[in-house]
Amino acid sequence: MTGTTQRQDYYKDFANNMELLSRRYERNRIFDDFLTLAICAYHHTNIQSRFQKKDEDNEKHYLETIKPYNKESIDTFPKLLSILQMKVYNAPYSDLLGQYFTEYITRGQNGQFFTPEHICELMAQISNIEDQKHKRILDPACGSGRTLLKSAKLYPDNFFYGADISATCAKMSVLNFFLNGLRGEIAWMNTLSMEWFGGWHINMNGLGIVPIEKEQSLIWSKPSLVSKPENKPSNKENQLTLF
Repeated sequence: MTGTTQRQDYYKDFANNMELLSRRYERNRIFDDFLTLAICAYHHTNIQSRFQKKDEDNEKHYLETIKPYNKESIDTFPKLLSILQMKVYNAPYSDLLGQYFTEYITRGQNGQFFTPEHICELMAQISNIEDQKHKRILDPACGSGRTLLKSAKLYPDNFFYGADISATCAKMSVLNFFLNGLRGEIAWMNTLSMEWFGGWHINMNGLGIVPIEKEQSLIWSKPSLVSKPENKPSNKENQLTLF
């Protein structure tokens, strides 16, 4: 089996499992709940304790999200996550979530056709980041985070920041960040009005995802300069690349 065929099979498997769930539940809700459950599973406390400890707020959020589903449906969610993990393992920095979202959820409505991945690669190549470490790279309308993924593919030792007004888009970016090992922050917010809805730090203080308030958000609190929370960088590192 070629690499190309294998990658397509992961997408097909993901779509088929989503289709099984959508026979009983509304597709948009299933997809968004899947993102929420996966983010809860990768909470910093779970990862750092190897699931020996629990964050009470995170556990409550998880149980509230899973409550409407029957046992058979609940068993499908880990399958979806394992398919997504294998996709990333075999094709790092790819964007299965964004592809599914545009093809099955929005179908391009409200202008939600994400930038094609080859264009994202081109943008990353011409961004003049150079091969430096600890620079801050921001996308203020990140969608599923694929432009930042392509930048991370070329320059993995940097910090990546994304914001989007769509909760679903923000959560796709969070998962894409975590599964690909990116360090940074995703904010669910309006970057024009600075209205805040929620946010997450990803792999910033060890492996895992941490929900944050706006005061903890570097995007919200320092919109003109996204800076590293620890080990204050030099002036050269302090520069911000904006997509």
